Amino acid sequence: MARFIARTKLNIDDIKEVDEYKALIPENNQYEELKKAIKEQGFLFPVIVNQNRELIDGYTRLRIARELGLTEIPAEVYETGGREEELDIIASLNLKRRHLTKDELVLLIDKIHEMKKRLKKDNIEEQNSGTGARISAIDKENISKNSVTEESREIREELKKLVPDVQINEDTIRKYLQIKKEVPWLVQYIGDEKKNKIGIRKAYEIYTLLSKKNLLDLDKRIPKTELTKLITDKEGRKILERDDLLQLILDHKMAVSQAINKLKTEEKIKQSKKKSRVKTEDEYAETDEEEEDETEEGQRELDENEEYPLLEEWQKAKEEEKQEAEQQLTPQLNVSPNSNTTQVTLEFSNVLKELSNKGFTKLDFNTDVVIAKINDKYYAILLEALKSLERGSKQYKELAEFLVSNNLAVYDPEEDNYIISWRSLNCS
Repeated sequence: MARFIARTKLNIDDIKEVDEYKALIPENNQYEELKKAIKEQGFLFPVIVNQNRELIDGYTRLRIARELGLTEIPAEVYETGGREEELDIIASLNLKRRHLTKDELVLLIDKIHEMKKRLKKDNIEEQNSGTGARISAIDKENISKNSVTEESREIREELKKLVPDVQINEDTIRKYLQIKKEVPWLVQYIGDEKKNKIGIRKAYEIYTLLSKKNLLDLDKRIPKTELTKLITDKEGRKILERDDLLQLILDHKMAVSQAINKLKTEEKIKQSKKKSRVKTEDEYAETDEEEEDETEEGQRELDENEEYPLLEEWQKAKEEEKQEAEQQLTPQLNVSPNSNTTQVTLEFSNVLKELSNKGFTKLDFNTDVVIAKINDKYYAILLEALKSLERGSKQYKELAEFLVSNNLAVYDPEEDNYIISWRSLNCS
């Protein structure tokens, strides 16, 4: 188990990067925000190194420190038992800190699992060369060539150990491993769709489609830039289903961008024809309507008139739902028990009168709130809203801006959440 040694500042030139560790970390899509925060506020979190000053965690922060021209960086030094233990530290830190999708989780765990297998294989080879002992060739083969079923079981065990609260469908892991086995070049495109990647489900659909077309070697038949457009672009993926356009691309007679434009043009023409057809049908319908007798016309008018009260009732119901939702977040200071609908009102005059006469008053809220004094004014803040900001929710944007402007919260771009100053809010 890793043992904490010290927290200190290290010269960035003395820190050694480990390429294998660096490759494990998903790309940070808020790099510029993090850089700006470090420039203005300094480092909120230290990097982590082992006893040999090899960097375990903090590759993005180290890169930013170099770009900002800094010479030192805060660091925590740990004594570790070796690479396998350090891999678990990397996984644990990134799984807790980063907001990874389930697809990214599977990818990260699989990379770590592969590295652990290579370490075991290297240890076997080292023992063979060092002692002359002969370790079974079957054991070595099992380490390097596990079946999809066995690998799936091992990855599930790693997930259970590192992220026990996350449930990932076994079928998702199986599909990912099948992709990795049959079309390994497709794995690089799996990840968060917000980062111009595709999910495991979409990747498996592409694999199935390419398999039917005998195009599992597509990466060797077209340039990578063209391949990327086909895989990650929504319109590009449609081309995979069009044999005529795909063949032109394979023959280098058409670029993917040209094929996409052709698809869009065809769709516009199709929509235009559809609108024209609907217009013609409407004209025929108008002619037919003129020939309807007065009885049918009257019935239609009656039916139309009956729709309006229904629409009004629906709108009224939606408005009542909205008011009810707002009332659930409204402090109850006076409730009228005799009314069919509970009337929630704020009688501040009574509140002030009780404060003046008794020195205290009772505020009945139907939810937990924080009463905070900010700039000589008192504010009631929903406790769940504060906790939500700490979890990285974007629901309470105005509250976040209010707290930051009053130095009661700090945005952490790396965590993509807010650090609340509970002490300043008089909360523990």
